Amino acid sequence: MNINKYISTIIRNWRDPMWWEYVLNLKLLVPILFRNNDGIYIFNEQWDNLIILDACRYDIFKEEFKNRKTKGKLEYRISRGTDTPSFLMENFNSKEKYNDIIYLSTNPYVEKLLKGKFYKIVSVWKECLDKRYTGVPPKILYEYAVYYMKKYSNKKLIIHFTQPHSPYPNGTGETYAKEFTSAFLKEKIFKLRYKLDNNYYVETWPYIGLKTLKVDKLKEGYRENLKLAIPYIKKLINILPGRTIVTADHGEAFGERLHPLLPIKVYGHPPNVRIPALVKVPWLIVEEDEKTPPDDFEKEFFEIKKKFEKNEDNIIKNAIKNLKLKGKL
Repeated sequence: MNINKYISTIIRNWRDPMWWEYVLNLKLLVPILFRNNDGIYIFNEQWDNLIILDACRYDIFKEEFKNRKTKGKLEYRISRGTDTPSFLMENFNSKEKYNDIIYLSTNPYVEKLLKGKFYKIVSVWKECLDKRYTGVPPKILYEYAVYYMKKYSNKKLIIHFTQPHSPYPNGTGETYAKEFTSAFLKEKIFKLRYKLDNNYYVETWPYIGLKTLKVDKLKEGYRENLKLAIPYIKKLINILPGRTIVTADHGEAFGERLHPLLPIKVYGHPPNVRIPALVKVPWLIVEEDEKTPPDDFEKEFFEIKKKFEKNEDNIIKNAIKNLKLKGKL
C-alpha cells in the first residue's frame, strides 16, 4: 500500500465535497450494498455475431425499437458490468484467446484491456473519432462491419457502437469535444464523477472542468444518440450471417436511487453500482431465417470495399515513403 499516495490524494481533495461523496458512495457503501454479481456471461449464450450498444438501457431501447417494428425477439439480460471495463474484464478475463472473433471497437478500453485476446481488434475510434461529440458516427462503424464481414466470412464479429453513450449530439456535453478528444486519446480520461445539485446533473470530466445540465436535457440527448445508431443496427441485423444479438455492455442512470432506503441518487454508470438501470440491458435475438438483406446490398458493399482498399493502398504507400525517408529502403 502506498501511504504517501493516499495522503497526497486526501490533501489535494479534502475540501472538495464531490470527492468526499465519491469516496463515501463508491468506496464504502457500494461494496456493502452490491456484494453479488448475478449477470450472465455472454459466452454462455448462443450467438454468431454480437452488436453492443454502449451504455444502453433496456427500457429506452425497448421503446425505440418497438416504435420501429424491428425484427427479432426482444428479451433482456443482466450484465456482469456496470461500466465498459467491468463488462470486458468479467466476460473476457479467461486465459483463452478468441481466435474466431474480430472485435470492431469504438471504445478505447477494448484495446487497452484486451489487447491480444482476439483474432483481431479493429480500433475504429483511432481513425474515425467525430470531434463534434467525441464518438464514432454509426455509419462509419457500419461500413467497417460490412467490410470485415465479407473479408473474414469465417469469423464472428463483435460490433461495439459508441451510441448512446455521452457526450450527446444535441449540444449536451458538446462544449467538451476538443479538450475531451485530446485527453481521451492520451488515455487520461478514465474516471467520471456525478453529483445532483438542485435538481441539476453535474458531470465532471477530469482535466476539463464542470458543466451543469438539466436531467431532462440529458435524457433527450441520450435518446437522440440512440436514434442515430438504430438505422444502422437495423441494416446490420439483416445482413450479418447466423444468429445476431443486439445488447449493451451496461446501462445508464438518470437519478435512480442507490438503495430504496437511502436518499442517494445515481447518475451515469459508476463502477460496481448494480442497480437495475445499470445492469438490465437489451437482448434482441434475430435468427437467420428472419433476415431480409436489401436488394442493393452488393452494390453498397462494392462501394465500401473500394473505399477501404483505397485507404489500405494509401497506408502502404505512406509506410514505404517513411521507410525511404529513414534510409531503410
